[in-house]
Amino acid sequence: MSNPTAILKVVAVQGKRLVIRDFKTSDPYIKFKLGDQIAKTKVINSCLNPVWNEELTFSLTDSVGTLYLEVFDKDRFKADDKMGCAHVNIQPLVSAARLKQILKVSSGETTLRKMIPDSDNCLVRESCINCVNGEIVQELWLRLSGVESGEIELKLKLENPYPGPLSG
Repeated sequence: MSNPTAILKVVAVQGKRLVIRDFKTSDPYIKFKLGDQIAKTKVINSCLNPVWNEELTFSLTDSVGTLYLEVFDKDRFKADDKMGCAHVNIQPLVSAARLKQILKVSSGETTLRKMIPDSDNCLVRESCINCVNGEIVQELWLRLSGVESGEIELKLKLENPYPGPLSG
């Protein structure tokens, strides 16, 4: 694995209309995967519209990829049940960081890129990548696949702890 070029902070904000996997409800948590890095949110008991507001941190390297997520229902005595999955490409966030450096944007709020829902992503609606007081931020809603319903709200923040442009 090459040296980290940036830090990706993922805030799992909330879920909406998640599927029932227990008798009348579910105990959801999210498992994230970026390359060989894995992180999980806490379990929210008996809730189909959970609010996590939990921040998870990943190191980005030159080979920027896709952030995958799977939602599970925590079970005590058997394997956790799948409640859907989604993914988001991190490359547009990295490209926006490069654009920020080229434009020398550092204060206020500037939209650097707009992402629209299409067959290559899981976006529910349009999502903007913004520079907010020097930070690259994207707020987005992802539709869960493989299940009859469910959406997850995320907030992505890209932090570049190293001087100079991001490579990749």
